[in-house]
Amino acid sequence: MKRLLVSLLLLGLALGQGLVLPFEGPKGYGLAQAFAQGLKAPPPTLLALLLPDLPWRGSYELAGGLYTKAGARLAQAATGADWVLLGREEAGGLRLFLAREAGVKEALFPTPELGWLWLQGEGLAPRFSPLPTPSLPEERLRALAQGEDPDPLHRSALDLKESRGSGLLEGLLPQKLLLLWQGRLPRAYEAFRLLAEGRREEALALAEAMGEGDVLERTAAHLVYRALEDERWKVSARRLSEAFPELPLAWEEVSFAAFQEGKGEEAKEALLKALALRPDYWLYWTNLGWAYYLTGDLPRAIWASERAVALSPNATAYYNLGLFKAIYGDFLGAKATYDRALRLDQGEDYPEALKDLEEREEPLALFFRAYLAERTGLEAEPLYQAFLEAYPKHPAAFAAQRALAALKAGGLSLEVERLTLVPGGPDARPFRAGEAIFPEVRLEGRPYLRQASLFTALYRDGEKVAEEEKPLGFPPLTVALLEVAPPVVPEAPGRYRLEVRYAEARAVLDLEVGAPSLARRLFALGLEVRDLSGRPLLTPKEALGEDGERLLLERTREALMKAAPLATTERLTQPLEKGPVAGKTVQEVLRDPDPGILQAFYQAVLENPEKLAETDVVNAFVNWLLEP
Repeated sequence: MKRLLVSLLLLGLALGQGLVLPFEGPKGYGLAQAFAQGLKAPPPTLLALLLPDLPWRGSYELAGGLYTKAGARLAQAATGADWVLLGREEAGGLRLFLAREAGVKEALFPTPELGWLWLQGEGLAPRFSPLPTPSLPEERLRALAQGEDPDPLHRSALDLKESRGSGLLEGLLPQKLLLLWQGRLPRAYEAFRLLAEGRREEALALAEAMGEGDVLERTAAHLVYRALEDERWKVSARRLSEAFPELPLAWEEVSFAAFQEGKGEEAKEALLKALALRPDYWLYWTNLGWAYYLTGDLPRAIWASERAVALSPNATAYYNLGLFKAIYGDFLGAKATYDRALRLDQGEDYPEALKDLEEREEPLALFFRAYLAERTGLEAEPLYQAFLEAYPKHPAAFAAQRALAALKAGGLSLEVERLTLVPGGPDARPFRAGEAIFPEVRLEGRPYLRQASLFTALYRDGEKVAEEEKPLGFPPLTVALLEVAPPVVPEAPGRYRLEVRYAEARAVLDLEVGAPSLARRLFALGLEVRDLSGRPLLTPKEALGEDGERLLLERTREALMKAAPLATTERLTQPLEKGPVAGKTVQEVLRDPDPGILQAFYQAVLENPEKLAETDVVNAFVNWLLEP
């Protein structure tokens, strides 16, 4: 075994730094291993362990995927290899991607043997040599790729990932790849580290320095500009697409720049090029539909949007499709499409859809502004009325009249279901001074819940002493909602009136607020007081009850007294020199704890919950007594 490994190392040194990555497909590891053996490249299973993610969020997927021309070229740049070979099993055969610094080639072969002949023509594979048979079965290769039962070579890869040195990999893998795993970050990775640390100016300076680098550096530079909203991102996008036309992300970014500049034709051309590289990506079809719309080509706008929703139903494409059909005057088609959009929208997309409708003058554009506003909880009555005044004989007038009648007959209700110390907790009435009161409410709207803010106000002797606001957001078509209103805090004992309101709906409750309770304040902080065995001293019901503080102090005293015989170490039997019980030993205090000392301990816990969060009350109390 040692002689075999030494031979493999020498081959790696002699034949350059090419890499074969695991192929995609059911036989991918075996096929990749066969090609790697013939090309005298390191085992692809090593790369399964050591191929680094790209520095930005989304890694290869953001660029279109690893098993693409763009992915191959980025992998070559990230690893520093002279060349990188990837493969993907398809219905038509084996698709190979060969990336070098100067570019990337792609070809589909009916059989792996024809792909091997192609590599001979590329000057990588030995002339007239057959494609080798993989040295290990597929199952074993997949296990090695996952780090299971590693041989010495793959153990070195696992050690490298854990920063324990490169071992047998020195000279076998590209130095750039080894250094990356050893913490020597290339510039592209360093830029994103700076970005994550909030060092904006340094990240921008590094982006500028990478402006003429390889595909990895220039893509990273562009994404830094984009993340920091630096206006240079538009120029960067266009330069990236010119330098690396196989990168769909570059064309996507060009389309965004064109959209922002109102250049529909450029956006359309960029998206067509992106789709030539990534034909089944729904987002490109969604945006292509909008680009066609901007160029005035509504039939193609509808076609592209329909393709988008067929690939992946999404609210934006459906909203666009609804707009296009409304412009055409297709009431039923637009209504059905907008209904699909509303069901898919999580509350993020409808504002843009409304804005798009505002920019149109067609009759149905005004009607569907009202239609969307009604279903998203916005003011819809004036829009329906404006539609009826402008187009009283339009075929949609009846629908507008019916919607107005439903809005006038509708209403809004608010019901307080419980008042809690913590959201989701049990009802905690009666409350004590200094406690946050969280009203949990049920809102209902007919025909749909309206958009508004939820207010909580606290009154004493007719005077408002506290008020908090919480704007609500919810998806379209919402008719009822359980929500936690913002909390208010009564500062002193006494009688109060609590008011919760949402638009014109309101609920009023009278409250009697008592003196503060240690047990309730601990409960509000999420602290559970436990004895030495880990058993809670109080149930939630006891902690919130009238006798909570008394029970807390009594049971704490019992737990400490029970633990007193265990306090036999020298430190616990020597008199304390300072602190609240100076002159006494910890053992003496545990034998007969004074209620005042227990209250002082819990006050200290309230000021610093970490004193009790991870330990039992006995050890927490002893640690508090021994504090310097």
